[in-house]
Amino acid sequence: MVKICISGLTGSGKTTFGELLAKELGIAHITKARTQSYSAMSNELKRTKDKELSIGQMAVPKYAKGFDREVAKEAAKSDCVVSTWLSPWIVKGATLRIWLYCSFKTRARRKAKQLGMSMTKAMAYVKEKDAYAERSFKKIYGIDINNHDIFDLEMNTEKLDHKETVAIVSMLSMLRDKKRF
Repeated sequence: MVKICISGLTGSGKTTFGELLAKELGIAHITKARTQSYSAMSNELKRTKDKELSIGQMAVPKYAKGFDREVAKEAAKSDCVVSTWLSPWIVKGATLRIWLYCSFKTRARRKAKQLGMSMTKAMAYVKEKDAYAERSFKKIYGIDINNHDIFDLEMNTEKLDHKETVAIVSMLSMLRDKKRF
């Protein structure tokens, strides 16, 4: 089975790249929106009176482990691309583990556009979300997202366009799956 796990900091392109790669390979794309835990968390957060949720509220700890169990369970079912923060660490038997990165400014610019906020707010958002993820994953799982020893490939999404990135990973995933190494 082909199982490609994609991770990276906020705004690095995990979801966009995951969608394009899954489409190119004709396999499932697993992302946060496809899990029951994320849906339950979203519904609970929608009921809050605050319009601007803090990063801490967005990542409710009681859902974290359930969410990750669901991701791993879903990934075990079939060929897939998984684009979640922790997928490279939690999906067993991954064919490829990919870390996406780009500059802080580019990540903030992407989030500003996606969320319709000023660059100043986006920079604060990205900084806070990255720091929260780093602390939370270390505390909950003992995972240091800054240690990239498990990754097969690290790609700068600022240097390659989507088409080039998808072509490279598509070719590599097929070779890896075929040779099973």
